[in-house]
Amino acid sequence: MQVSSSWLQQWVRTGELRELTERLTLAGLEVARVEAAGGLSDRENVVVGQIVSVDSHPDTERLAVCRVDVGNDEVLTVVCGAPNARKNLVTACARAGANLPGMQVKTRTVRGVKSEGMLCSAMELGLDNTAEGIIELDDNAPLGCGVVEYLDLSDPVMELELTPNRGDCLSMTGVAREVAVLTGVPLAASDIGPVAGVVDEALTIELEAPGGCPRYVGRAIRNIDMSARTPDWMAERLRRSGMRSISPIVDITNYVMHELGQPMHAFDLDRIRGGIRVRMAHPKEQLALLDGNEVELDGEYLVIADHERAIALAGIMGGAETAISGETRDIYLESAFFSPDMIRGKARLLGMQTNASHRFERGVDYEMQLRAMERATELVLQITGGEPGPVTHAACEDDLPRREPISFREREIERTLGCAVETDGAERIMRDLGISLRPEEGGWRAIPPSWRFDIQGPHDLVEEVGRCHGFDAIAPRVLASVPEAGRRRETDISAHDMKLRMMALGYHEAVTYSFVDPGVQDTLTPDSSGTIMLKNPIAENMSAMRKSLWPGLLDAARTNLRRQERRVRLFEIGTVFLGGGSIEDRKERVKMAAVACGSVQPRQWGATETDIDFFDLKGDLVNALSLAGGSSNLVFRKCGHPALQPGQGAEILLDDRCIGLLGKLHPARARALDIDADLFMLEVDMECFFSAELPRFAEMSRFPPIHRDLALVVEETVEVSLLEDEIRVAA
Repeated sequence: MQVSSSWLQQWVRTGELRELTERLTLAGLEVARVEAAGGLSDRENVVVGQIVSVDSHPDTERLAVCRVDVGNDEVLTVVCGAPNARKNLVTACARAGANLPGMQVKTRTVRGVKSEGMLCSAMELGLDNTAEGIIELDDNAPLGCGVVEYLDLSDPVMELELTPNRGDCLSMTGVAREVAVLTGVPLAASDIGPVAGVVDEALTIELEAPGGCPRYVGRAIRNIDMSARTPDWMAERLRRSGMRSISPIVDITNYVMHELGQPMHAFDLDRIRGGIRVRMAHPKEQLALLDGNEVELDGEYLVIADHERAIALAGIMGGAETAISGETRDIYLESAFFSPDMIRGKARLLGMQTNASHRFERGVDYEMQLRAMERATELVLQITGGEPGPVTHAACEDDLPRREPISFREREIERTLGCAVETDGAERIMRDLGISLRPEEGGWRAIPPSWRFDIQGPHDLVEEVGRCHGFDAIAPRVLASVPEAGRRRETDISAHDMKLRMMALGYHEAVTYSFVDPGVQDTLTPDSSGTIMLKNPIAENMSAMRKSLWPGLLDAARTNLRRQERRVRLFEIGTVFLGGGSIEDRKERVKMAAVACGSVQPRQWGATETDIDFFDLKGDLVNALSLAGGSSNLVFRKCGHPALQPGQGAEILLDDRCIGLLGKLHPARARALDIDADLFMLEVDMECFFSAELPRFAEMSRFPPIHRDLALVVEETVEVSLLEDEIRVAA
């Protein structure tokens, strides 16, 4: 949201700009940057001028020789090639010596004709990125006046970074209201009054989907002058709000949206067949939009229709068939309230985002529609003339939002904020924010205003009082507390203990996203039936909840390998999400995973490099499990997991219970993941680490050890774990 300081000053006196930006930022309306309204700084040599004559250049048809009156009886000769240069046009003229953004104007001879200056386009003045001709100013602009002064280009423009819950501040009214509360300066009274109808022209309005549109206001205006131009003051305010001037009627609807926060739309009245119907779209209904795209809708979209077809996509964009043009003489203005739930996400599904949808998704004031209609009518008559008809209003009160009363106790303020706020101060803040208050025992009964959809309970009211009072005004104080010694049993093992052990083994901790690429996850764990998919992922490659820590760790390992870091040791302790069916079947489990590749030891001159193998990673796991004292009960049994290479994969058993997997990444999976190294990985349930065996005293043997070297001959299919079991039994 871009806010012009001079426009804001008409609503509320803001005082010193730096102090204002700090107050707004501390109150939750972050001021990201402040820039001048224009890039032009030359106040003396770039002035308002009027072309008094236009003659053809004697040497070329593409140029014209213009005589320009720049005030004080000074007339300059300027050679210009702009297509819109014409007699009596008021524009910006740069005298010789003027400094424009990126260039300096000099007296020069153009094909034999001396040019004493330059007629400027909006791009050359630093007001726009493109230009089709020289800038056109109002006919009553004072000649000789500096363009910087006339257009107030030194006006600071603040860019606010608003959070999604503050849709009420997507207008000058909303920002001015916040400034008035923060500074204690009264808000200027609004003088918007009703405009009487002079013609009997009205369309019927039918609300066939009141849940999506509970209020619709319309008005016909006949005999407007589309040849009129948007006044400079309005075009400049729109530009400083981030919008380009298009045509008077479109500019007026955009202006009202930025001024009051109510998006509006104008139809060509003669192209509407019958009356207005607000309904849900028919299955596969086609609608050509103003941006030139044609969309196919379904029953989830709300449309504005006449008695024959859809003419606008409600809350998002108007239709091309009823768009106003240079031939339009009669218009129909629309001002409606659309439910945020009905509009939210619809524009993004169609690959677009509009200023209207941005506001309706967050919620607009559902009592603003009539006021916005009167303001728009006033501006239309002022700029283009015309004959307005009566305002037609259709509403379904039962479907309009309700602001439920909130019981709010004064003691909640001090209990939550940690400081006391005077009763009168808290009341002033809430009343200035538009909150209706009725005193109750120990507090108030508060009703939020129609423009604040984010105030739902007492905690929201405390926040409003706190941020407007000023969090920086809350004095710091030392909290008194009675420390208690932590109680930890000798058998308790925390995740922190495991992290320290893994770091001691040479591993680095990684923290990866819980959202993973479903394709990568299926490559490692082909059973996709238990995958939990996200309905609104932040990216296509992050659309599934992880069932394993391996996808994130392998991605991190691949990133290291691509940067020529051939020795990689990474581990992570995190939550995995299992069960893609009903919510009742879903569960979370904490696991530890590790990946390793490269040499066993860091490179050094005194040792030969040896690449890590299955048994090195197995040794690290046994070392880690020794924290719980249960490593002697571990059994490694070969398995056929698809992510592990056959013959180098094992499932890990602890007390006959499978707690994880260990092995070498399958070469086919490595190629699919673009990993060009022999990479070993493991994953185990962390719950097996949480409780250790209590150390017990064991009597030492009175006999010296005897060493024997035994060689056993068995079949190749016999697993080592079976031999170990037999040896333990025999011992």
